[in-house]
Formats: sequence, C-alpha cells, structure tokens
Amino acid sequence: MNPSDCSSEKKSCDRTQNSGSGEEPESPFFAMNELLSLLGHELRTPLAGTMGMLELVLAGDLAADQRSALELANASARSMLRLIEDLHDLARMEAGRLQPENSAFEVRPWAREMLHELTRVGSAEITLDVDSRVPEIMMGDGNRIAHLSMSLIDIFLKHSRNRCVALHLDLETREGQSMLLVTIGTPGRLLEDRERVDLLKSCGTMAHIPMRAFRQVGLASALACNLAAALGGALWPKPGSQEQNIQVLAVPVGLPTGYEKVESEPHVAEDMPDMQRDLSTVRILLVEDDDAIRRLVELLLQQRGWQVTAVSDGLQALESFQANRFDLVLMDIRMPRLDGLETTRRIRRREQTLRMSSLPIVGMTAHAAVQDRSMCLEAGMDDYLSKPIASDRLYSIIERSLANRKVAP
Repeated sequence: MNPSDCSSEKKSCDRTQNSGSGEEPESPFFAMNELLSLLGHELRTPLAGTMGMLELVLAGDLAADQRSALELANASARSMLRLIEDLHDLARMEAGRLQPENSAFEVRPWAREMLHELTRVGSAEITLDVDSRVPEIMMGDGNRIAHLSMSLIDIFLKHSRNRCVALHLDLETREGQSMLLVTIGTPGRLLEDRERVDLLKSCGTMAHIPMRAFRQVGLASALACNLAAALGGALWPKPGSQEQNIQVLAVPVGLPTGYEKVESEPHVAEDMPDMQRDLSTVRILLVEDDDAIRRLVELLLQQRGWQVTAVSDGLQALESFQANRFDLVLMDIRMPRLDGLETTRRIRRREQTLRMSSLPIVGMTAHAAVQDRSMCLEAGMDDYLSKPIASDRLYSIIERSLANRKVAP
C-alpha cells in the first residue's frame, strides 16, 4: 500500500499497523489499556516519595508503637506498589506489548531480598532453600519473577490457615532450555475459595486468563497465570498429600556469557576502599521535578557526605552544568520544559564540542520496562534507577559509576 492509499483509508491502515497488539486504537479497550499504563506511571511517582520518606524516618530512633505504625504504613505502601505494577503489566499484556527483560541478576541476594520484602511486616514464617545446581548469576526478568513469586506467596497466605511458607529454588533443563523452578509450599489445605484454587490448578493448561474473569478469580490470581505465560513459563500444582499445598513456577533463564571472568577480576572491589576516602569531595547534580523525591534523594546523598546541587528541570540542569564542575548527574526522565533524555543529549554534545571527559549520568524513572532502560542508554546515560529509589541501590550505582570513571583510561 502506497502513502496515498494509506491517507485515503487511514482507519484501515491504523488497524493494520496496530494488529500486533490485537486492539484498534479507537476501541474503548485500547483506551483503557493506555489509561492503565498512564495511571501506573502517575501513581508510582508520589508513592515513591511516600515510601522513601517512610524509610528515612524508620532509620531513626523511634518508640516501639511509632515504629510499628510506620512499618504498617510502609507495608501498605509496598502492597500498593505491587498493585500498581500489576496494573501496569496488565495493560501491557492485554495490548500484547509486555517485553520481558533479559538482564543478569545474582540469584541468592535476589532471593534474600525477596524474602526480606515478604517478612518486613507480619507474622508469616517463610523459609528459603536454594539448590546447589542454581548458579550464582542468571539472565532473565528477575524483577518480574520475584514479583510473581511474591504474589503467589501472598495468595497462599491469604487463603491458608497456616502462616508458614517454604520457598525452594531449583534449576533443570528442558529441551535445551534452562528453567528456574520456584516451588512454593504451605502445610494444610487452602481455605475453601474454589474459584482461586481451581484457577491456580488450571494455569498450566490455560495460555491466557481473559479480563472478564478477573472479578471472579481476583486480580492477583489471574495476573499470576498471565504473567507466568508472558515470561515464557508455566504455573502448575504439584501433586501431594491433602496436608500440603504446593505450586510450581517454571520460567526460562540463561547464563550470562563470561560471568565467570567478571568474578575472577576483583580489581574494582579492591580499589573501592581507597576510593571511599575520596567520596567526601564528590559533587552531584540532582535533577528531579517532584519535590518529595528531590528532597528524599538529596537527604540520602547528604547522609553519605556528598555535595549536592538540586534543580527541578532540564534547563536549570544545563545552566548548573555549564557553571559548575560535577562528578556525577542523577537525572529524572520526565520533567517540564526540558526532559531528562534531551538534557542528557545536550550535555553529551557539549562534552564532545569542548572535548570534555564524559560525566557519569544516571537516569531516574518511574517506568521499569526494558524499553525505558534502552531509551536512557541511547540518550547517552550510563545507568538508570527505577522509582521508588532504594538507598542501597542508589549508593551502589553511584559508587560503581564513579569507580568506572576512575579506572577508565
């Protein structure tokens, strides 16, 4: 079809171009998916500020009743974040646009962090066992695998009389493909909520749970099945006695090429103690339009003794960049007047024109999809952080970025 044909039959062309998603852009269903995706981003930003401030307060000295109340508030905020991520993934799955990430993650720290998240507040007892066949590092969508595992554990805890859950990780090969097996077990029968129980039992034979069934089976249960399929995996019950309920999640994973080489070259880690002594002189440009997040990150940076210049948009960032010397930039992606991607491109062009050394730029985004990381890197950023921003992750990325800059030739 030539351009004139496309202009004369625009609706037909639009349908063809969007057939991959299965939805016409004019349809109410397509509009709802777009709305869910937008809401996911808009809700994530203020929630990131709320969770960050709660973490800051919890790090201080508190009375027992104050700490208990704030921990419950923090747990509720984290539950809300998981729901927002569910809605965001739902929009992408229904539109056929969910792209699983394929990045390296350290399995045992990843599993321990998942366990810490689940036991942060509450009386549940969760045990973790990792089989020796599971390697130290794997390739896959670690964030979504963890999210899916936590959702399944939540379902088990809500529909079981017992507050004990056993989590087991194993690895097996099926038709040449490595599969991570996440086995979740609870002693005792699940409560009589037949629709949810039947749904989890039928996940292995159903490729997709239609949205119209979500109300009957619950958002978390239906999304667990759909997300397992979207990751290229499967979810099924493991036969057992009536005194035990076991669910198995299998997802394809890979082994990153040359990861053994990285483990055998610890020179960066050895350099870090010397570098730590120099970090008090580090100057960081913080670019963030949300007041709460900007203040949160500023406080976290100042706790490490780092010098911070905080601005609220890209134009202010360019002015500060031209007038001062910095060691690193933390750059929000979506901002008024001039967004973080274009601001980064302009900084890189100026560096090339003036033959300046490349300044580490770390993006901060409320999005958590693989394409958002690609946009950051293509714009010239060195790394990125997804919101809510965890302090340990923030510090780790900053120190790694500074170390990489130091050891660069």
